[in-house]
Amino acid sequence: MANGLADKALGAVGFGLCKTAISVAYITVMGSVSQSVGFVSELDFMFTMNATSFATALVILLLAGFGRLRPGGLSQAPAVVSLLAGFLLSATGATAGLPVGATAALYGLLCGFAQIVLNGAWLEVFAAESDAATGVAQVLGGLGVQCALVSAVPLLGSFAASVFSFVAVAVSALMLARLKRATTFPAQAALLPARGERFRLLQAYLCLFVLVGVVGILHTTVLGSQSEHIVGDVNMWMPLVAATAITAVVAGLTVLHPDPAAVYKGCLPVMLVLLSLLPFFGEALGGLAGLVMIACYDVCGMVFLLFIVDRARTLRVSSYVLSSVYLGGSGLFLVVGLGIGNALGALSVDYGLSLLTLLAFAAIYPLAIAFVVALRRAHPAGEDAKEARDAGAEGARDAAGGVDEGARGADAESEPSRCGDAPGAAPAVEGALGTGVDAVAARFALTRREREILGYLARGRSARFIAEELVISENTVWAHIKRVYAKTGVHSKQELMSVVEKQAGGDARQ
Repeated sequence: MANGLADKALGAVGFGLCKTAISVAYITVMGSVSQSVGFVSELDFMFTMNATSFATALVILLLAGFGRLRPGGLSQAPAVVSLLAGFLLSATGATAGLPVGATAALYGLLCGFAQIVLNGAWLEVFAAESDAATGVAQVLGGLGVQCALVSAVPLLGSFAASVFSFVAVAVSALMLARLKRATTFPAQAALLPARGERFRLLQAYLCLFVLVGVVGILHTTVLGSQSEHIVGDVNMWMPLVAATAITAVVAGLTVLHPDPAAVYKGCLPVMLVLLSLLPFFGEALGGLAGLVMIACYDVCGMVFLLFIVDRARTLRVSSYVLSSVYLGGSGLFLVVGLGIGNALGALSVDYGLSLLTLLAFAAIYPLAIAFVVALRRAHPAGEDAKEARDAGAEGARDAAGGVDEGARGADAESEPSRCGDAPGAAPAVEGALGTGVDAVAARFALTRREREILGYLARGRSARFIAEELVISENTVWAHIKRVYAKTGVHSKQELMSVVEKQAGGDARQ
């Protein structure tokens, strides 16, 4: 965990500098182009960059899976050298003698490798914070720095932007090196979360990947056509500014526990309306459709960075795995989207089909499918009751094993006011665990009843037991439990107990 407020501020600034350099690299092809069409400057660059991103992420996944990549072991040095080399080659014109496609592919190779490694290294440092919210706040601060700097970069010339990015890479590398020395990385984390959490992760990843692919389709479908203005009229800093502001609002509303699937569900209606109108009002919509689509893409991508840091810490899952799947999968789906876009353009020319109609159909269906998956609950109907039955069975096994539940029940009867004596008081829990319950209730503004039920959960009680004790229905208990989950940003009892234990440990250290 990074020590001190200064290091936390340093982390936000360093991450912002790193993200700025990467943004400038892919928008301007390492500074070699002064005009870009949306975020696609050169297709050779984009295809190579994203294919390299996928390959690099896959290697990191394999290294982590086979135990060859330990916590804190991802070196940023090769990535820093790659990014610096790209900007240096561009600024000096050293590649001027090469074919344009070969130069773009070379820059794509350098940029794709660098972005995966650098993002992975930074996110691991943030995920190592003892409090997930602190790491999330640092990522959010870095995105704010990126927003401010990228907004100013268009004011610079191509050469000046490359020099600025060169310096930003070097400075951020020094900052990251310092933070890694001041960080105590947790022990080897699990490669996969508990079974109940995997579907929620799948939902989040699927929503993002489909959106990434659709944005790729949008760009290459209209390139070279009379509808190119849909993406060509978009100044990239505008969606970035809008996305950063929206991401900050999302983080605030979710108490720094963001859910990319929920953000996707919020963006989808707007995207569907625009895509449905494109075949009829494509000219009138102009760059608005491209601006909104790219902004939605940026929002989901930014929220996913916050999500990775939060989930890695809360679920105790390797940040290498979460970040590599996110970045590598995004690269893969963008390549697929770019390829589909090219195919749609060719179909439109060969068969005289409406380009924007093809685009609308190709985009709406995958977006809608991902939406349906996002709406599904991770636990099917009846799962809550099953969990309650399991908890009851576990309590029975404990009783059979010699735990004196009868004596505990007698104690509860002799002191009926123990849980309800003072209105809103948490149930009597022992020592540090009780402190953790109080801390969680105060931090997340739980109601008196929610606080009371949290106390029972901390003692390992089932929903059925709590219902009988409080003389309420089991469905009502589950309704309260789900509200506690929502307020604390968790999705299971295991996660909730981790939050309670973490709060208890933090208070004990204080």
